[in-house]
Amino acid sequence: MNKKKLAFIIPIFTVFLASLFASKLPDTLETIAINYEFINKAKETSSPFSGYCFPFVENHYASTFLTGIIGLALLYVLFKITTKIVKSLAKLIYEESK
Repeated sequence: MNKKKLAFIIPIFTVFLASLFASKLPDTLETIAINYEFINKAKETSSPFSGYCFPFVENHYASTFLTGIIGLALLYVLFKITTKIVKSLAKLIYEESK
């Protein structure tokens, strides 16, 4: 198997495994807010990834997996954009230093 296929399959497999262990329980910050009774001061916001799931997908595991894949794709795009910016800035700095 070539490196490009492996670089594509391993992150997707990792997201799949992580989605199997995702919890619906509150995270630590939310637990602290509940324990110290300031949870009611929080402002509600709408998000397509609310609770790390999509509301229109019935299966919890499938919903979490889909959310993870979309998050992974967004991170990849952000990485590519950042890489292009850094490379162009490095090239510009290198050319100016000549």
